[in-house]
Amino acid sequence: MLDELISQSLRDFQSDCVSFCEHHYPTIHNRGMKESHLGKALARRLIHSYNNLNIDAEYTQLDETATLKHPAFRIESPEHQIYIVAHRLISANVACRKGLVKDTQWTLEHLDTASDKEKRLIIVADHWVDRSSASKSVPSWWLGHQPIHKEEYAAQGIRLVDADRSLSEDIAQECNLSDGRHRIFHPLFRHRDGLPLFKYMLLTAAYTL
Repeated sequence: MLDELISQSLRDFQSDCVSFCEHHYPTIHNRGMKESHLGKALARRLIHSYNNLNIDAEYTQLDETATLKHPAFRIESPEHQIYIVAHRLISANVACRKGLVKDTQWTLEHLDTASDKEKRLIIVADHWVDRSSASKSVPSWWLGHQPIHKEEYAAQGIRLVDADRSLSEDIAQECNLSDGRHRIFHPLFRHRDGLPLFKYMLLTAAYTL
């Protein structure tokens, strides 16, 4: 039930981002969403999914002192805890990728270990593809392979390249988590033909804790 709720919420979240991008495109162009907005928006979508099932749920930010540049959130329902790591993948360089893994580590260190509720972790980020090889390797790094729409990326002038490593390998090595479900969404559409704008990516990964 929990995995199905998360999967549907992520699909609905793409629609949420479509609406947001349409109204705030000049703001997010080439910068992406702020981490706090990205994390809170996903948390609210998950809360809405619980409410549709008549299940009470609420979310809190794990570090209210704002010492974390990339915020983490916990959603609490009677039987579940969902942790959200919201990261701004403004660059695709090694330091930024390591930062995402470090944020994930921090969140795992702050789990509510006293609770025996079923737990999940969701990592969410967005990225604008630029001309660098590192940026063009983000899909391969995030998914562990090239996306099935590789030719459609190419048709929009984005020549994807292979990453040396994958996020799942980094998470497994540094966080001891495996079997995550990694996905890429494209919540922006070109006005002239309605096709997805592959240059902008919404990235999600869900893990069982």
